[in-house]
Amino acid sequence: MSRIVGRRQIREGRGLGERLAEIVVYLIIAAAVIWGGRWYFVVFRHSPKVALGRYLGLIKSGDSKAQYEMLSASSKQFFPTRDAYEDKWQSAQNLAGRVAGWEFETIKESGDKAEITAVVNVRRAGQELYQASSDPYKDEYVLVKEAGGWRIALDQSRIKSADAAKDMRR
Repeated sequence: MSRIVGRRQIREGRGLGERLAEIVVYLIIAAAVIWGGRWYFVVFRHSPKVALGRYLGLIKSGDSKAQYEMLSASSKQFFPTRDAYEDKWQSAQNLAGRVAGWEFETIKESGDKAEITAVVNVRRAGQELYQASSDPYKDEYVLVKEAGGWRIALDQSRIKSADAAKDMRR
């Protein structure tokens, strides 16, 4: 009887160089993810740009209670209560639903003070939400860093979009 003898397949394993290269790539990816996560959660989320964006979003939604909580201590001296803030500051409620969007042009941060120039697009009074035209207002906000994070200092800011809120008296 004859026996069929076949050639044995040579199986090549992965070499040490290939494994090392993969490990280095995985370590670089892990370090980049950790660095990016740290930057986002520690640096970016606590920046004045994010605080101002949150404040403008609250103006857009008309949430005057949360707006008042974001004011600096010096602004709260001018507006001692939330009701005073709503009465004296027309933007607190009169721009609800009228803010179409905003863009930040310049950001100057020095220590515990930040100056941000923002272009706020506000729909005209009496205009419906589906109508696209809006007027741009160049506002200069001043933010101060306090114990609770970045706060809006309305007393130091030059805000022109407040003029659009005066058009809608209740």
